[in-house]
Amino acid sequence: MKLLVVGVNTRPVVNSAKKLGFEVCSVSYYNPMDLDADKKIYFIDDYNHGHFKENYNENELLKAAGLFVDEVDGILITSGIFESKNSKTPNWDVIGNPPKKIKRMSNKYNTIKRLENLGYNVPVTYLAKNYSQLERYLDELKIAILKPISGSGGIGVKKINFPIIENTCIKETIDIEFPILVQEYINSDSFSAALIDANFITFNRQIIENNMYVGNITPYSLDGEVSDIGKVINDFKEIIETFELKGMNGIDFMIKDREVYIIEINPRILGTFETIEKSSGVNLVKHIIEGKPVNVREKFIKRIVFAKEKVITKIKKNPFVYDIPKYNAVIEKNEPIATVIAKTNIDYHIDSIYKECVVYEVK
Repeated sequence: MKLLVVGVNTRPVVNSAKKLGFEVCSVSYYNPMDLDADKKIYFIDDYNHGHFKENYNENELLKAAGLFVDEVDGILITSGIFESKNSKTPNWDVIGNPPKKIKRMSNKYNTIKRLENLGYNVPVTYLAKNYSQLERYLDELKIAILKPISGSGGIGVKKINFPIIENTCIKETIDIEFPILVQEYINSDSFSAALIDANFITFNRQIIENNMYVGNITPYSLDGEVSDIGKVINDFKEIIETFELKGMNGIDFMIKDREVYIIEINPRILGTFETIEKSSGVNLVKHIIEGKPVNVREKFIKRIVFAKEKVITKIKKNPFVYDIPKYNAVIEKNEPIATVIAKTNIDYHIDSIYKECVVYEVK
């Protein structure tokens, strides 16, 4: 079998598919040293990573992927494509949800309103089209989450306490690109559920820093945190069937008064892919292709490690470190360096990455 994997970072899925003996093509933004593709196209500068937000171009990925589409038996989609209002949606033979479905589900406002109409708990959510509407919604909610209509990973998400500055117009204090979602703030940890087709796999706790996804704990027990776990699982299965989702999908949620409040649906391969695979001891690509359930067992923690300042990386191979950049690659402040996945001692492994970096000095 010949597969194409497309997304911002394809490494976990590509390497899983390679273990099945498949020929695997990869089209991605990142190009870690531990990416094991037979053919690959990538767009990052290996030795000078720059800033993702400035350099990432989804259309370039799609154009490059088009070179492989007709020669593969199936396509697997990770994060970062078909999630924007401007995303093009080619008619690809995807194992999972097709591009049009991913784009449609990635409109957070439409999806959350449909969930609300179906009777599921969701945060109070408004769509602000200008500063006047934004100020009115913030005045009602007092504490709110602002987020783009589309996108993933927490990029562009802001927490706002209103008023920001007493007697000051909001237009003078924050720069906003409209339209934007204005959502009730729920004082809760962030959680997700992973499913393959309508088969529930596991709950995860998401690790969030500065409103951005930086990792997860898999599996995560909700015992004592929600009133009826069985109902939550059945509701999530029902959502997958109602929205006619296929392959691997995720549902992000928070908890208020022991009840689940759904935040969004991720209709593609998830960031929890690797912790689920390690926890279950199965090949997750195989299970996604065959639509088989997965039983998680051991707890694994994933952390994406970001640069605290501009650094030069000198990271050696390590059984707990993934997404390893080229030796002597320059990583900008706040950009990802590598990923750590381990059962324990996660802080030790994170520190080991920082110790293998040196501060970049202008000569």
